[in-house]
Amino acid sequence: MKRIFIGFIICLLLLNCVRKEENLEIKNKAYIISYEDEKLQKYIDSLKENSSKTMAFPRKGFYGEHQLLIDKKGNLYFYQKEYYREFCSYGSENDTLPHLLFLKPKDIVRVPQKSLTDFLSENILIKEKNRQILIVASQNDTIQNTSFFEFLNKKNIGNYIIRRTTQEEDTVLQYKNNDRKYFYYYPDSIKWDKTKIKVPSNIN
Repeated sequence: MKRIFIGFIICLLLLNCVRKEENLEIKNKAYIISYEDEKLQKYIDSLKENSSKTMAFPRKGFYGEHQLLIDKKGNLYFYQKEYYREFCSYGSENDTLPHLLFLKPKDIVRVPQKSLTDFLSENILIKEKNRQILIVASQNDTIQNTSFFEFLNKKNIGNYIIRRTTQEEDTVLQYKNNDRKYFYYYPDSIKWDKTKIKVPSNIN
């Protein structure tokens, strides 16, 4: 009887370990932005078709107070925008294109992979709950960054949105990572694709 009981306990422990490994693998699996966006849109469409009382909305807007950028090589960058309180998301329904921020290479800081959790905790989680929002933008459609997933799994962040990088973020990252010295960046000299970004009328 004791042997049966001990055998049962061992099996239970082994099963628990396997489940923990499975959960860890699920949490840290690759995140495919286009797939997740499509899945969300299908869910929204199904609610409309079934006249469901449950409401879901597509993601609106592009920027928040805190942006984490992941470049093509998996390097991490961070920049902030000035915080302002939005009421009822006024105007965000019209944000089909990102607007030009006049972001500069010096505005974006490189974040070491091993320091990401501490860095984001110090810059985001110390603020009020309604300001604990992280915008994650990736140059690749698939995100496989373990440091990023570790932060999301360990920390109780208020909210986060994952999207592709904007044309401006891609351009500024290119200038920031350029090895040529004295390579200056002037936003008004860039030929922006106006089908991808909103620019002031005085800029080409």
